[in-house]
Amino acid sequence: MNQTKKKRGWAFLGLGCGCLVFVIIVIVGIYLYAGWLGYKEAPMIVEVQESSPQLQDPYTLSSAQEEELFTYGYPEAFTILFYEEETVGGGIAPVRLETWDYYSQEIGLTFINGDLIAEDPIEIDDVGSLDPLPYFPEQFSAFMSLEEVISAAGIDTYVEIPLEKEFLEGGVSYFANSLTFGLKNDELLYIEALALSTE
Repeated sequence: MNQTKKKRGWAFLGLGCGCLVFVIIVIVGIYLYAGWLGYKEAPMIVEVQESSPQLQDPYTLSSAQEEELFTYGYPEAFTILFYEEETVGGGIAPVRLETWDYYSQEIGLTFINGDLIAEDPIEIDDVGSLDPLPYFPEQFSAFMSLEEVISAAGIDTYVEIPLEKEFLEGGVSYFANSLTFGLKNDELLYIEALALSTE
């Protein structure tokens, strides 16, 4: 009888230790998986190793945009948003929404698909001295891939920040020298060239 109790005791002890080891393995696995997910979503600094292929279908400025370039020159900052909207006939049409900012001339221009739709005053106390941007609006086209953006802009280093799935699934934000852009599923949706101050 004593022998049976000892065997039972060892069995319960072995079972208890086995359960404890299993729980520890599960906790460590969850911890490692959460760390891996955190690593995937963490910002990364990327150095471009080689030149990528050039864009096959570059954007051509409209006559309205060329006229504004003649009047004001290239913008000191610009933002381009690419999206699609439904047409009256039920189809889908691409839209290129651009804002060109001229801080030293205190004016902002807005274009949709190359048509000038608004001229707005920009009120800034002291702009200071601004360097010309190393980027131009016509360098960027709708739905370019990351490699095409890197090649078109001549980027050598950038920071990559994946967006949360709840915010925009498949979305990634990128930050380079005076340039911010966003892609979804490797298609350019947004790009902003920031004004460069010499101060």
